[in-house]
Amino acid sequence: MAVSLHGCCWLDITMLTRLARSRSDDAAAFYESRAGQRAAFLLNRRLRAVMPSLTARRILGVGYTHPYLPGSASFAVSGRLQTPQTQRLSPIERVLPDCIIESNRLPFDDLSMDAVMVVHGLEFARSIPDFLRAVWRVMTDDGCLILVTPNRSGAWAHTDATPFGHGSPFSTNQLARVLGQGMFRIERHTGALMAPPIFLNTSNGTIPERLGRATGYPLAGVHVVVARKNAYAGLPLLEEGVRAPISRQIAEPA
Repeated sequence: MAVSLHGCCWLDITMLTRLARSRSDDAAAFYESRAGQRAAFLLNRRLRAVMPSLTARRILGVGYTHPYLPGSASFAVSGRLQTPQTQRLSPIERVLPDCIIESNRLPFDDLSMDAVMVVHGLEFARSIPDFLRAVWRVMTDDGCLILVTPNRSGAWAHTDATPFGHGSPFSTNQLARVLGQGMFRIERHTGALMAPPIFLNTSNGTIPERLGRATGYPLAGVHVVVARKNAYAGLPLLEEGVRAPISRQIAEPA
């Protein structure tokens, strides 16, 4: 038993040492690493399985979305947030229109985007209601929100070796509540990144993803949500007694 315990301790120390060496200060450094490229591959595969077709559509990426914005969109623009984790852009990313934005101010016209993808964004927002309201404003009435954010129950939210370990993670109930209050209706809610970050340094992570698909992703590292803009959520319903009567007008011939 003593040998087994010593072996476990040695394994834990080795894993922690590797994790410290693989620490990334921002999203750009993470996606330049082997673990980051594998994480992007796994997450992109999950996104393709749940996203609606964005061919010939206009899409805005908020946070750090260069590894995930689909190339099939007719127009794609990246808005990186003013946070240390998302300000720097990796030179290996493909060239896209790009800008630095504040989380509560999106410099785009009302109803100008068919879809908004948020990765490394919601957890860094200064005010989540203001952020979601800004996203809601720039989306068309049938617009689609594609959201990836850390899962409070997953391993990725509990290490700062990746950008998913910074900011505020969300439980399933918390995420449903803030999206509902932000006037979004969830259509799909799933997960990705079942394997802890350290395992992606030596493994491609496909087997844990298959396990997650079979079990419903209870301990996924990130939430993956597809939601629709609820264009009528902000309109109050009037009770029968307070509705103002409108007099009937009939045009009579002269």
